Amino acid sequence: MNWIIIVLIIIALLALGVWGYQLHNTRQIHDMDAAVATLDSGAVAGLVRNIQQLNLTGDSLADFKVWRQKYQALVDGELTELQTALLDVEQANKQFRFGQVKDGLANIDAVQTAAAKSMKQIEDHLGAIKAAEEANAKRLKTLRHDYQEARKTVLAKSFAFGDALPALEDSLQQIAAGLTDATEVNLAGDPQKAAAAVKQLGNTVAALKLQVKQLPPLVNSVVNEFPAQLKEIQGGYRQLTAQHFIFTEDVAAGTAAVQTMVEHAEDQIKGLDVTELTANTAAIADKIDSLYAVMEKELNAKAAVLDQQRELRQFINHAMQQNRLLTIELDHLNQSYQLNHDEIKHAADLKGQLDTINQAFDQANDQIAQKQAVYSELLAQFTQAKSDLTAIEKQQQAINASVSGLRETERKALVQVEAFERAVRDVRYEVSRHDLPGLPKAYRDFFKVVQDEILQLKDDMDQVKIDLDAIAKTLIRVSADIDQLKQQSRDIISAAGLCEQLMQYANRYKTSHEEVAQAMQQAAKLYAKYDYQGAADAIATALETVEPGSYKKVADDYNAQQHDELV
Repeated sequence: MNWIIIVLIIIALLALGVWGYQLHNTRQIHDMDAAVATLDSGAVAGLVRNIQQLNLTGDSLADFKVWRQKYQALVDGELTELQTALLDVEQANKQFRFGQVKDGLANIDAVQTAAAKSMKQIEDHLGAIKAAEEANAKRLKTLRHDYQEARKTVLAKSFAFGDALPALEDSLQQIAAGLTDATEVNLAGDPQKAAAAVKQLGNTVAALKLQVKQLPPLVNSVVNEFPAQLKEIQGGYRQLTAQHFIFTEDVAAGTAAVQTMVEHAEDQIKGLDVTELTANTAAIADKIDSLYAVMEKELNAKAAVLDQQRELRQFINHAMQQNRLLTIELDHLNQSYQLNHDEIKHAADLKGQLDTINQAFDQANDQIAQKQAVYSELLAQFTQAKSDLTAIEKQQQAINASVSGLRETERKALVQVEAFERAVRDVRYEVSRHDLPGLPKAYRDFFKVVQDEILQLKDDMDQVKIDLDAIAKTLIRVSADIDQLKQQSRDIISAAGLCEQLMQYANRYKTSHEEVAQAMQQAAKLYAKYDYQGAADAIATALETVEPGSYKKVADDYNAQQHDELV
């Protein structure tokens, strides 16, 4: 009994599943039917009817027929097939032939997608055919307006276009005829052919607008401004050459070249060659400016040269006088001093530069007097000469400053030598004042070296021609040697005095400490040999063994009593 119930439940579930799947397919079929219905909404059919009313001809008509046939073929073919396929799928679903339903829906979806793409392509092309006529009409209206505006300008200002007027009038006539033809073709029902004509007209009208805008100022430059400027340049050139001006460029040849360029510009005006004419007029203007500049340069240069002529003469004379005085002073100093920095040669080189500047200046004056001067070149020469003279005077001043202190340097050197002699005497006196039994040989030898150096200095200073550079170096060396001599003298005096103090202090230990007695004997021997520092060290070492700190105590007492006379 239970198994019967289970079977019945299974059967009920299966029936419910089949019903649910059938319902799912029904919904898909309904959605697909709605999608197919939107493929032909009537928009394309409306386009076909509207275009048929345009009474197309020529290529436009042929093109329309092609796309109308494609539309009809789509309607009669794929769209009809889709309706039939949908009915078949719907019937198969009712008969529970779900495999057929699945395959049918997939095929319908693929055909529907392709049909939608074809319909969109057809609609776009038909829309373009319809829009072409409207676009042509709109574009023709704009071109006609631009043409009328250009025509008004040409008629109202015909004088401003000069020799370009005949060509402009021909262009206006051609454009007017072109507008009429394109309009007739468009209205006759062939917008595609009209579009090509409209495009060509657009280029022609654009060129006309540019010509009407740019030609008047260009024509004015070529017809009025340039000839007037050339006439002014030619007149000025004749006047200036009559005044014996010489130019750095051939003004006459330049004027002739500009005249040829102007004649070429006139031909460009007649040919409405605005682009080349614009470039040519710019080149003419630059060339005219350069011709003006060439003449103006010489006019300004002459004024500057004549204004600077006297001042430069004075500058040259002053620099040459300073060089003469410097040379005399150097010759005089050279008799008494060694000039080690090529001062005489340098002054002679500067004299050569001054002679060259002076010679060039005299030649410039001759050119002016003989009316053969190129003033711009002379102005550059004068400017460079002033710069060179300034540099020369600075060098002469530097040379003079370098030798002006030679006599003072000699006086100071003599004073220094005398100071060295006094210092050596003071050292000898201070050392002798301490009644030392003798002096170390190394000290005596160094003392003699210092004395000999001072004697050599005196001899060098007593020469007819003094080398102050060498003397300055010797002064530095002798000064250092005297400082060293003073220090050695201090060391000897200090060591001898400290040794005597240590000997006195050591007397208290010589009987009780054998090492002290022996150290005193050793110190006495060293002292007798003038090794005062060695003697002091020998006693100090022994005292430190019996009384640590005794050396410092004695040394401090001794140093406190001393007054250094060797400063």
